[in-house]
Amino acid sequence: MKKLLAFCGVVFFGLVSCFAQQELLDKAEASQEADNYQISLDLLAEVDTTKLSVPQKARFYYLQASNYKFRREDSEAYPLLLKAKKLYTTIDSLEKVATINLELFQVVKNIGSDQLHYKEYINEYLDYHLSQNKPKNLRKAYIRIAVNFARKSTVDSSFKYFRKALKLIKIDKDTLAEAQMLNNFGVLYNEFTPYKDSALFYFDRSRKFYKKPTDLESSYLNTASAYKKLGKYDEAIFNYIKADSLLNLVKEYQISDKQFLYDLIAKTYELANKPTKALEYYKLTQAYQDSLNLEDQEKAIYDIQTKYEVQKKENENLRLKQYRTWLFSGVILLVLLLVASYLVYRNQMAKKQLQIKQSALEKNQLEKQLKDQELAGLDAMLEGQEKERQQIANDLHDNLGGLLATLKLHFQNLKIKTGRLRDEQDELFKTTDSLLNETYQQVRNYAHQRNAGLKTSEGLVPSIKNYAAKVSVGNSLVIHIEDHDMERRLETSLEITIFRILQELITNVIKHAEASEIIVHLTAFDDHINIMVEDDGKGFDTSKLKEKNGMGLGSIIKRIEHIGGKVEIDSQPDGGTTVILDIPVS
Repeated sequence: MKKLLAFCGVVFFGLVSCFAQQELLDKAEASQEADNYQISLDLLAEVDTTKLSVPQKARFYYLQASNYKFRREDSEAYPLLLKAKKLYTTIDSLEKVATINLELFQVVKNIGSDQLHYKEYINEYLDYHLSQNKPKNLRKAYIRIAVNFARKSTVDSSFKYFRKALKLIKIDKDTLAEAQMLNNFGVLYNEFTPYKDSALFYFDRSRKFYKKPTDLESSYLNTASAYKKLGKYDEAIFNYIKADSLLNLVKEYQISDKQFLYDLIAKTYELANKPTKALEYYKLTQAYQDSLNLEDQEKAIYDIQTKYEVQKKENENLRLKQYRTWLFSGVILLVLLLVASYLVYRNQMAKKQLQIKQSALEKNQLEKQLKDQELAGLDAMLEGQEKERQQIANDLHDNLGGLLATLKLHFQNLKIKTGRLRDEQDELFKTTDSLLNETYQQVRNYAHQRNAGLKTSEGLVPSIKNYAAKVSVGNSLVIHIEDHDMERRLETSLEITIFRILQELITNVIKHAEASEIIVHLTAFDDHINIMVEDDGKGFDTSKLKEKNGMGLGSIIKRIEHIGGKVEIDSQPDGGTTVILDIPVS
């Protein structure tokens, strides 16, 4: 019966975990599509790969690789792409495998290692598209490979694959694609070879097929670039101006296009040694730049509003998806519970198990009662210690403090009656009076401090805050207590130890630091408590710190080390003091 219940629980939590991992993958992919690649990486870091199915794991590695590719960390992306490829091959997702082969080719080529060879990935990528018998997809594959080879050192390979694509384009009689391919040949000659005349030839041929102003404008820009590299600046300017006239025919051209074009014309006039015309176009460039800046500001505001609306919609969809997930999980849980209840009803061993559980419960209750009694006895003992401390404080304040106050009053009367004494005696009276005042104040402060003890019923943090409130009033300084995750009660003896240590640290600050503010941070972790006490006092040279018996810093260090903790002291003259304590709780 227990095995069946355990199996049902495993199935249920397995389904819930699977949905949770799928949700993380969906959010990571959505972040990637929104160009938030770091957020995507952070989300993927939360994924538990041990709970992923094979398709989910393949997707996980592919998304990770895509993030690293965007950051141009190709060495990190390469092994992840290999893992994704292997898993997608396992589930016969051949189109995805082909896509990954193209990306592996790109990554390996960017890494440039002699140990890695990209040709196998090209061949596998092309073999897939050849097997599909789809000429348009195959020519796209040739173009993608050619673009990746479009570098000075591999320009011949780029020409090779562009020609393969052009052959298929001519078979389809796709004139626009042919024009674009001729333009690509021109770009290769212009950018990566010394044959600029060949570039001009292909740009001229491509324009015979173009009809749209945008395509023609791009062609004239390329032609102007070739003339510029040949040093024929007048011809370059002529083609730039033709491109400008074509740009004016475009209904909604971008301001940045104008700014870019006029900047090119201005620089070319400058190379042609025509400063007047160059200045004229530089001014136009600046005018469009100013307009572009204003447009960018408006676009940024619009983008922020759009992102807000998209995020809002995504959150709504996510909540709806979570609701459906939990609803589905609830239905599964209900079915499992019904099955378990039926089996429990039919099982004659249920009564015996119930008796065993009841016996165990009674045993636990008995142990709890004994433990509560033990804690009550310890609390009573500690409360007695606290009352004894309070009695000492009261005696200091009421008896010794009262005697000092009476002595001070008699001394003042004596001083009045001896008004005709010499200057030396008068100075002696002043000094003695000052000492009496200081002694009385110290006794009073010490009594107030010792009277603020830890109450086991309240716990560590409330007692420290209560103590801080009393000391703040008595010593004209502000003490802040900030606690984090301190809701859990500690062992009573440990709470008293921590309280007394903090009491000594605050007392040291009052006595020596001349501070106006103390900040105490208490943070609970799984296996230890971290305490940081900061003050803005005059500080001291920690290299001169000596451990002494008594209630100073040396004594505090020994007490912390005795319970297995650590102490760090950071202080500089006129720079305040920070004391950090790490105290184990188990």
